[in-house]
Amino acid sequence: MSRIILAPDIVIDGSGAAPMAGQAVVIDDEIIAQVAPISDLSTADRDTAIRLAGKTVIPGLINNHVHLVLPGDNTPFVPWIDLQSDASLALMATHNIQTSLRAGVTTVRDCGGRREVILDVRNARVANLIDGAAVISCGWTLTITGGHTRQFGGEVDGEVDLARAVRKVISRGADYVKVMAAGGGTPGTFSQYPSFTESELRAIVETAHGLGKLVCAHCIATSSIENAINAGVDLIEHASFFGPSLIPQFDQRVAEKLAASGIPVTPTLQVNRDLVDLLDEGDERTMWQRRQETQRKIVHKLQEFGVPLLAGSDAGWRATAFDTFWKELDELVECGLRPVDAIHAATGAVTVALGYDDFGTIRPGQRADVVVVDGDLTSDIRALQQVEMVIQHGKIAYERSVQA
Repeated sequence: MSRIILAPDIVIDGSGAAPMAGQAVVIDDEIIAQVAPISDLSTADRDTAIRLAGKTVIPGLINNHVHLVLPGDNTPFVPWIDLQSDASLALMATHNIQTSLRAGVTTVRDCGGRREVILDVRNARVANLIDGAAVISCGWTLTITGGHTRQFGGEVDGEVDLARAVRKVISRGADYVKVMAAGGGTPGTFSQYPSFTESELRAIVETAHGLGKLVCAHCIATSSIENAINAGVDLIEHASFFGPSLIPQFDQRVAEKLAASGIPVTPTLQVNRDLVDLLDEGDERTMWQRRQETQRKIVHKLQEFGVPLLAGSDAGWRATAFDTFWKELDELVECGLRPVDAIHAATGAVTVALGYDDFGTIRPGQRADVVVVDGDLTSDIRALQQVEMVIQHGKIAYERSVQA
């Protein structure tokens, strides 16, 4: 089988290391075989050598927070979700992983869908029945009675029933467990207050860890962040620091505690940005703009405190689409990260946080998920809008010149 040899101007390997110039990436079958100076390589007749002048090569992006069953076009979650069949949601999810792949996202971590829909889509993707980004799935979310995303079928209360619910979702094949530790955008819930108690969260964590699975917690309210830290969750989503006013309010004590815990945070900044861009002038847009500005300052502070940051856009929710993940990385840069650090937050940092060691970086022995971008990503993260080629599992899955 012929090798693919990519010879770009710049390689960003996704590990957080400095970008490399003059290096070629050699892909043999489904694996990255070599990263070496272009001048040192010789090509056999059967090799496919691709000179990529003016391009940057990065690992396949990982969108660390998506909802594949949702359209991401600002359709109201309720009543839309109640009008969909499981089949229609599976078709939506299939479309969304295909859209993601064309935008350079080779893996998505789905943070909740209805019942087993996303587990079925993930399995169909593994079986090569459908194309698209690979899927890491929690199955459905665990939420209090009447809680955020209750429409997904995971309402549960009390430590005993929570342990049972964790065992059930893991038995159905969930890759990890997702818990709604605070309210959210579902009507009738309260983003500014915690949902589960600390002891309930601890029951979830202890049960999941006993079965070898990580736990991530949706934390909008500041108090929910502290509950999640105390309970020992593995990842925190949003970390919005909401108080009673529903506008983020930075709490230095909780932020320092978060930093000391080492728990990674996926801040999902793009949701604010997309709504500010979409809405007409008025009170609603002003509210989202205030959230955007405050959230950026908070994430900047978290970075200064040393909190590990991961990139996830919350695609599907509200007005956040699946082909604009570059905006989430651009938001991280706005918060003070260098472009190479934003790439790390969307590649190698995610796989480390999730416990995977076979993909996420461009290093020998890693799975060959690779993206070619037109431009210099070291100086302009917005070059991610110009995806030229996507290689997934060692095969060219998308070429812009052919399919644009």
